[in-house]
Parts: sequence; structure tokens; C-alpha cells
Amino acid sequence: MPKGRELVGLPVISQDRGEELGRVQDLLYDEKTGLLKALVLADGTWLQQPRVISFEELQGRGPKIFTVTGAGAIGNELPEGFRRWQEIKGLRLLNREGLELGLVEDLVVDLPSGRVRALEISTGLVNDLLEGRREIPLTGEVEWGAQEVIMG
Repeated sequence: MPKGRELVGLPVISQDRGEELGRVQDLLYDEKTGLLKALVLADGTWLQQPRVISFEELQGRGPKIFTVTGAGAIGNELPEGFRRWQEIKGLRLLNREGLELGLVEDLVVDLPSGRVRALEISTGLVNDLLEGRREIPLTGEVEWGAQEVIMG
């Protein structure tokens, strides 16, 4: 299963014209349902408004490209109530007893469903190099705060 960092940078291709509409700059995650809800595109220009594609609008969902029927699938408003992938990195992961398990480094995403299956965590540079980063499955209750994620 790909991680969020592997999805960021992927092209979004229009099926009706066969052209690239932009590249994924960010992912919007619904922490209540555990699903990716939208992709935010970067297109190399200094647009004032974001370019957003709802995950439901995607016809093809990775792992190397995303496709949509046409440019009409792109909106200009960020939906509210979702967490940006860029904001998830660095959150502390705690268990219900308050023990810190590590820092969230990434989301592990099931494609094509868009379900986030796990969090990739870091327990420090030395441990990451020696043992690798761990993936903690998103099971049970998960509370998302501004600075922490609490799992139990």
C-alpha cells in the first residue's frame, strides 16, 4: 500500500483530452471516516484559488497516476472539516495510557478505496535507520487533536 508521500507529486490526467491537469500537492483526509476525501493540485502557477478534486471524481486511482473524466472535475474550494496530509506529519502518537509511541510521519493508503489503513511512525532517527519505521494500524478509537493523535 502506498504512503501519502508516494501519492504527492503524482500526475492527474484528463481522460477526455489525455493531458496532465496538474500534480498532487496535498491530500485531504477525513479522520471520522478514515478516507481520503480530495486531492489538492499544484500546477506550477501562482493561482490564488486552490485546485481540488474530490476523491469520488477520480476514475483511475493510482498507484502511478490519477485520472478524471475532464477538467470539469476540478473545483476551486477546499472542503472544510478535513485534515491536510501536510498537517499530519509530526503529530505525536499516544496510546490511551499517555505513552508516546512516536511521531506520525505518514499515512498508509489503500488504493483504489482511499481508506487510510495505518500511520507510519518514527521513534527517532537512530531507530528509524536501525529498525525502520513502524506502521501502526488504524483500529479502534482514534482521537485527532491539534498536536497529538490518541489511539486506544
